[in-house]
Amino acid sequence: MAPSNYHGQPGGYLPRPISLQAILDESSSNNTSPSIDLQWEPFQRHVEAFLTAIDDYTIAAKTEIAARASDHVNQMRDLKAEREEVERRIKLEREREGEMLATLESERHTLTDLTSSLNHLESSLQKVKDQSSSLESELNVIRKEVTTERTEKDRQKSRLNEMRKRDERELIELEENVGFTVNGIRPDLLMMRFTLLDHRDPTREFSFLIDISKQDYTVPNCDPPIPNLSELVRQLNHDRDIYTFIKRVRRAFRALIPNPTPSTKFDELSGPGLGLRTPAMPGYHRVLSHSTKDNVIVDGTAMDSLSLTNRLK
Repeated sequence: MAPSNYHGQPGGYLPRPISLQAILDESSSNNTSPSIDLQWEPFQRHVEAFLTAIDDYTIAAKTEIAARASDHVNQMRDLKAEREEVERRIKLEREREGEMLATLESERHTLTDLTSSLNHLESSLQKVKDQSSSLESELNVIRKEVTTERTEKDRQKSRLNEMRKRDERELIELEENVGFTVNGIRPDLLMMRFTLLDHRDPTREFSFLIDISKQDYTVPNCDPPIPNLSELVRQLNHDRDIYTFIKRVRRAFRALIPNPTPSTKFDELSGPGLGLRTPAMPGYHRVLSHSTKDNVIVDGTAMDSLSLTNRLK
């Protein structure tokens, strides 16, 4: 291929055909030696132009090759940088993928644990609901029973209030008729009063205090004094019979009156017998009950059976 800047024969140089016969004939007619005009100078100029074009083409080709080589180097450098960047991104993405897989596996285990916990909680919730339903049923039954019991208690309370009012009236009337009252001075200390003993003054009071706070009974005060009081207290602590003790003290008070009446309504009352006796046992504690009238306090194990105070609370 000719160089791109070579455009044929300069100055219109074209090789012309040579006929040897014509040359020989011309030399014979002129009696001269045959000669051929080779036109060397145009040919030389043509060759030099061609060589110059070759040199220019070579320089241009080398320049283009160098430029292309430089471009190729730059492209390879850019491609290498891009490849390194892509590899770095691939490595980073692989690391992220590993982290995501690890996170996904952890979340999968967590989801499994949460699912198991949720199933357990749902099972527990169902059990609690069943228990709640059962307890609610039992509660409804208990509520009905409580309502029934409350109704019955209210009925009994109303009945007891009616009986208490009636018994209070009867007690007042009985106390007035037999002349005997029991009042609480303080816990475990009772004041027992007698009237209707002195026919000359039926309202005259005969009283004594009895202390029931300890195992043995004591009488810290007696008005008027009874000569044989200590013997009566000793008998009380021996036989534990409070009712008989009260009757003995009353008889002792009557003995202090000149010409006492031979018999009273109190003497006609029958005692409760052995049911009123309090056993002398170690660690024995008396239970006191309180009356709604005059703050009367009686011994719960002994005085409840007295005919005069069996309705006291």
